[in-house]
Amino acid sequence: MNWGTNESYIADASYVSGGDGFWKRQVHGNRCKHSNRLIVSGLIWGLAFRLLGEGSAGAVHFLMNISIPVILLFLLFSLCILGAGDIKLFSIAGGFLTLTQLCYLIPVAFVVGAVIGAGKIVYKKVTVGYAIGTKTFMHFSTAILIGYFIVVWGWGIA
Repeated sequence: MNWGTNESYIADASYVSGGDGFWKRQVHGNRCKHSNRLIVSGLIWGLAFRLLGEGSAGAVHFLMNISIPVILLFLLFSLCILGAGDIKLFSIAGGFLTLTQLCYLIPVAFVVGAVIGAGKIVYKKVTVGYAIGTKTFMHFSTAILIGYFIVVWGWGIA
């Protein structure tokens, strides 16, 4: 495989579970990219619940709610602050949420992410003795999930 051309950059393909290949994981260099089938299945379920709950008007609300995160967060993606998977996850969540809940989810997830990041920095400072100048990575999907639970189930936010 020639890595300098526009050929496929897939170095390896393995299966996360089962032999059917639905949850296929592709390794691109040092990154894992999960199959978009998972994204599509989340969007299909969100659309199905919208159509069952709201009828044909649910399709319009669904399209609007999955588009809002893409439009709002594209700048953060282009600055390499957020990954495409994070925006896709916000879109899937938007398929299940109302517009008000979605508008609360985005800032709540960023606040949760900031708290998790600050906690990791403090932990690193206490255990290692330094934290400034070192990178602290985190999976933002955890913050999105916690933010989703806060918005949907708790604390009277939405």
